[in-house]
Amino acid sequence: MLRLPQIPILIAALALYVVGLYTALIWAPVELTLGESYRVFYLHVPVAWVAYLALGLSLIGSIAYLRTRNTKFDLLAEVTAVLGVLFASLTLVLGSIWANVAWGTYWNWDPRETTTLVLWISYAGYLALRSSIENVSKRAVIPAIYNIFAFSTVPLSYISVVYWQTLHPTIISGGKLMITPEMVATLMINLVAATFLFIFLAGFLYRLRRSERILEEYEELTWR
Repeated sequence: MLRLPQIPILIAALALYVVGLYTALIWAPVELTLGESYRVFYLHVPVAWVAYLALGLSLIGSIAYLRTRNTKFDLLAEVTAVLGVLFASLTLVLGSIWANVAWGTYWNWDPRETTTLVLWISYAGYLALRSSIENVSKRAVIPAIYNIFAFSTVPLSYISVVYWQTLHPTIISGGKLMITPEMVATLMINLVAATFLFIFLAGFLYRLRRSERILEEYEELTWR
């Protein structure tokens, strides 16, 4: 599980981010409506994509754990949920910065902001639930069930971004990107960079949590 070469992945992620920042800040043309301020889009969208990806993997991990009771799937669910909350936090921060530049306020309870905040709260609750349960086996089962219901906030957030017409600044209309080929290329580079960074962090945290889980299970057996 997640036994990928970590150093090459990290190097690839950093190299792609260097190229991505260059293309985002210098090479990509100015957007006609939003001007230079739209460039935060190249950071905002990739972290949102990774948040969705991470939480989707967390759901898969939870379902797989409930079916197999294999600890590795619970670890996958936990690690990717942590990263999902991290990248969802970055999505909210970058989105707020973009919103402030676009219409002069960081937060306006726009549906796109609100659904992403609901997503963040749902998965922050998942992590809080895990940390509140001391028994290792119960800590896996109960949050896994919670995770299945919490994931409903992910498609809700996606639909609000892609299909709902709101005040939130956007370059997506009807599910299509309304941008030039150069902008698409810049976005793709930054998407791949964010994905490689996620893969590296997921592998690192998985190994860390696996070691901690072995210690927790040993201590639980010792105290019985």
